[in-house]
Amino acid sequence: MRRGAAAIVLAAAVASAAPVGRLAPRDEAKIRAVNERYAAGWRANDADAVRATFWPDAVLIPQGSEPIRGMDAINRFWWPAGGPATTVTAFTVTTDEVGGSGAMAFARGSFRLDFTYEENGKKVERTNRGNYLNVFSRDSRGTWRISHRMWGDRR
Repeated sequence: MRRGAAAIVLAAAVASAAPVGRLAPRDEAKIRAVNERYAAGWRANDADAVRATFWPDAVLIPQGSEPIRGMDAINRFWWPAGGPATTVTAFTVTTDEVGGSGAMAFARGSFRLDFTYEENGKKVERTNRGNYLNVFSRDSRGTWRISHRMWGDRR
């Protein structure tokens, strides 16, 4: 019991003494590039390009919905079998902030998504505007991908 308590105290002391790090400029550039590849994949209507920006165990957190965990669930959510034919016609992502430290980072900003889909034989056009937060993690080779994506609509 004493060893456990001593270990906890030691770990807390080390953690509180650790310097607060910042994201290296090259890592910030990589985060911004992944964010842009994500948007470019949607603009190209290329599901594989979008998927390539996520880790296989990524989590989506859409406004008003339960979290969607893992690539299989993400595929069912964004590209459902037998779902309506959907085409992204424009996707603008503005990144207002990038930060992080070590192997974790985030990007925060806003977006505008224009798309069309077919409903009852008619083409429907929609626009969605909102805010987003992407959390990124880096593997041992220095590859950054999205681990979590959260978004909400603006009024």
